[in-house]
Amino acid sequence: MVELLNEIIESYKNDIIRDTQKLVSFNSVYEESSRPGQPFGPRIAEALECALEIGAGMGFVTRNVDGYMGEVDYGTKGKKIGIITHIDVVPAGDGWTYPPFEGRVVDGKLYGRGALDDKGPLVASLYAMKAIKESGLPLKNHVRCLIGCDEESGMRCAKYYLSKVEQPWGGFSPDGEFPVIFGEKGIYRFKCSGEWGQPESEYRFSIIKIEGGSRMNVVPDKAVAVLRGDASLFAFAEQALRDFNPKDRITLEQKGENLTITVRGVSAHAAMPWQGVSANNILLNFLHQLPLTPPAAEQYIYALADLFADGHEGKNLGIACSNEEFGQLTISLGVLNVDSKGGSASFDLRYPNLDQREALWQKISEVCETRSLKLLLLQDKPGLYVPQDSELVQCLLKAYQETSGRKEGPKTFGGGTYSRTMKNFVAFGPVFPWQKEMAHERDEYISIEDLILCAKIYAQALYSLMK
Repeated sequence: MVELLNEIIESYKNDIIRDTQKLVSFNSVYEESSRPGQPFGPRIAEALECALEIGAGMGFVTRNVDGYMGEVDYGTKGKKIGIITHIDVVPAGDGWTYPPFEGRVVDGKLYGRGALDDKGPLVASLYAMKAIKESGLPLKNHVRCLIGCDEESGMRCAKYYLSKVEQPWGGFSPDGEFPVIFGEKGIYRFKCSGEWGQPESEYRFSIIKIEGGSRMNVVPDKAVAVLRGDASLFAFAEQALRDFNPKDRITLEQKGENLTITVRGVSAHAAMPWQGVSANNILLNFLHQLPLTPPAAEQYIYALADLFADGHEGKNLGIACSNEEFGQLTISLGVLNVDSKGGSASFDLRYPNLDQREALWQKISEVCETRSLKLLLLQDKPGLYVPQDSELVQCLLKAYQETSGRKEGPKTFGGGTYSRTMKNFVAFGPVFPWQKEMAHERDEYISIEDLILCAKIYAQALYSLMK
């Protein structure tokens, strides 16, 4: 059966590439919207329609659920096996080698925002369904591929969908890593804010604006501060920069009374902040070297630097922890916005000790209170744990091992997928153990070889669950 499904997938190689390029061409980033049928903006709505058209073209039954979720169905009997993917993406950012919304293939790699997360895997899943359909193999169950529209901005689409439709028996989300993810860290997203009045001293820098990052779940690769001061303060900042020595990541530009500080970092997924370099952290640590006014603004910036800019493990906050199954707690300052009246800093925190969820938040609250930071919880996503010996995990693991020829076992990770919104779901690919995670990064890509292998693994997994 493996050989038959693999042959069918291989015969559609060019179609898989074409349809992935078609979806990557949509800049499907979340936008505020009140339009009927477009709750997450017109660009996501257009991308969803394109994905549903691809499914319909394969002979599947499709449905758009009010712009929140798309359905692609094959069959009606037995249990409903689910695949849950997403069509939305994070902003592309700057500095790409190839256009982020073109899907250009270079040296066997298909580049573009969403190529890996999650448009390539979405197409691979649809062609896995198509291979099963064309194989003529006997089946006891049926399958539904769900196409979400708000995975990157809160998963509101899943909540809405589940209020209208019963969830499948179980299944997988092709939005993580292979071999199979049986556990996901818990996630807190929160904001620390401050307010202040007018500058009080001409011998200190006043803040015009500070901006860094655009999404909480992305390590920011750029941050900018614009300060106002006199010539003596500019000289002080230049000396501070020489002493600070941030490996040429900071540039200073003086124009009149304004000093612009630009920091260049390296973007990464907030679940793996060690793969990036946080521009926000570098900027805060540098600003900590400068005199600022008013005092409340200085206290706010210094507090953020002291508590949060020491790395990505939460050591200064007093919450660093780890365990054998899930690894280290991580924290990332994704979005920083400050002006002359106040500021906000938005964080993505992923914790390994799932049974310590409430105690962790209590600790954060207490520490922020001691530094006069106003704390607001934005999202609370409890972690996911599915026993490794469950029918679902073992079935997916077998499909991966038999199709890829590799022997790695189940694992956990820090990512947050749709799997935690439904019972008996786990993340399953598309990132292989030998790969670097490129989701949310500049020059995101999926190799053609891996894209086709994903489709083969998904076909085998689906058949095992449907037969």
